[in-house]
Amino acid sequence: MNTSRKDYRNPVISLIVLLGLAGPAASRAAEIKFETRRIGRFRSEACGVADFNNDGRLDIIAGSFWYEAPDWKPRQFRFLEGMPDPQGNFHTVDNNGKGYYDDFTNIPLDIDKDGLTDVVTCSWFSKRFDWYRNTGSTSMTWPMIISDEGVNFESGDLCDIDGDGKELEILPHCQDTRWYEIGSTNLIVHSVSSRELNYGGGVGDINGDGRPDIVRPDAWYEGPADPRNGKWIEHPLAIGNIEQGKSEHTPQILVYDVDNDGLNDLVTSSAHQYGIFWYQQVRQDPNIAFEQNLIDKSWSQAHSLALADLDNDGDLDLIAGKRFYAHNGSDPGAEDPLGVYWYELDRGRGVKWTRHKISYDEGIGSALDIPVADMDGDGDLDIVVTGKWGGPVLFENKLKL
Repeated sequence: MNTSRKDYRNPVISLIVLLGLAGPAASRAAEIKFETRRIGRFRSEACGVADFNNDGRLDIIAGSFWYEAPDWKPRQFRFLEGMPDPQGNFHTVDNNGKGYYDDFTNIPLDIDKDGLTDVVTCSWFSKRFDWYRNTGSTSMTWPMIISDEGVNFESGDLCDIDGDGKELEILPHCQDTRWYEIGSTNLIVHSVSSRELNYGGGVGDINGDGRPDIVRPDAWYEGPADPRNGKWIEHPLAIGNIEQGKSEHTPQILVYDVDNDGLNDLVTSSAHQYGIFWYQQVRQDPNIAFEQNLIDKSWSQAHSLALADLDNDGDLDLIAGKRFYAHNGSDPGAEDPLGVYWYELDRGRGVKWTRHKISYDEGIGSALDIPVADMDGDGDLDIVVTGKWGGPVLFENKLKL
């Protein structure tokens, strides 16, 4: 994810934040309220946001359906497989949230360049990265086209990997490191490294050379001038574990200058354990190191993260949600209440993250991704989540601008 920040603050607010004085940011956070709108009850774990029928409104996609704005009428466009057993039978998610649909990312992207937004998906059990071609019809299923296969794909994110300022490439979450771009008729795969690493990843400029780098829990890869044909240089890294210096399975690794010192830092979490972290970049020329800072360790399975300016104060806040039954109840804290939170970033005196509840103990969490967009066109950012608890759910930001 490209999280390069534009500065929207006016000079007065900028001065207040710079001086570390109490100001609009603190009061603005108190004004933020979210109205919960349940869109569906399908027990899948990936979702996305795009205008699928070109009517100028953002729709929601999750599981077998896309939900047409503004009334969120469900439009079934595919039939999903479940988890196969040794006998070849498929098992979907039961009413307790156990089981899986074999669908782990829903990325809106126009692959065939026909002006209609398609949906890129991936599968853990069938080991596929594929996409569904938007036919423009609301009464028929969309054809599925395979782009890549052969490894377990846990998820994937839309990023800017070629450095053109547009998020049109995809970084899949698999053990090796590869990326995809749109070709003439399908997605094209580019290999970065065959080394098998922990799941999780992100994209951003780590070393300040103006080129996107790829970040994994166990390494970061320095982007070459030609990302398609050049050599990606591997550098050591160990993030995602509650113990400093150890790596662990993460969800998204978000690249952002948290402390506003001109160096990009990292924000991520332990996908299946406890701990949400930000890692401060420390330059020890010619080496780059990252020092771990804890944001929260009070709840587990933060398997989806997003950065967005929810309070319109000019910096990016963190949104995170608890995944429901990622491993069918065997993860630490699996039976704890579900929740979705936003963490207000304050750079006034050092770095401070303040947790605010969006939903808690209401049976709503977040699985593999958290789309953030202005769904109702009122100028603030709304949040969409889904999971095996049955979704999707839209949180409408009621901030008064």
